[in-house]
Amino acid sequence: MIMALLGVLALVFLLFWAMKKLNKRVTLSDSRNMKILERINLGPDKMLLLVSICGKCMVLGVTNGRVEKVHELEETEEQLMQKQQQEDGNPSFKESFKIVFKNMMNKK
Repeated sequence: MIMALLGVLALVFLLFWAMKKLNKRVTLSDSRNMKILERINLGPDKMLLLVSICGKCMVLGVTNGRVEKVHELEETEEQLMQKQQQEDGNPSFKESFKIVFKNMMNKK
């Protein structure tokens, strides 16, 4: 029984790792002047996008029927990428799991 539990946990970890790696490679367009730098899902059909348009960065709110500019950043795409590389990149699996678990407990 314990081995089955460990197997399931290993499978969950493997799927989480694979989705994290594959999500970085997904591009939505071949445009040189417009890029989606980051995306955060807020719920079904709702998300926040960090986009770069001709080097200018802005945050967009996207829903089923609407796209709205939330904020325009003063930093350029290059400055954001340098800042992200200086920080240690993505959180570890343990940190991500804690955040997801905490969010699940807050919903109940």
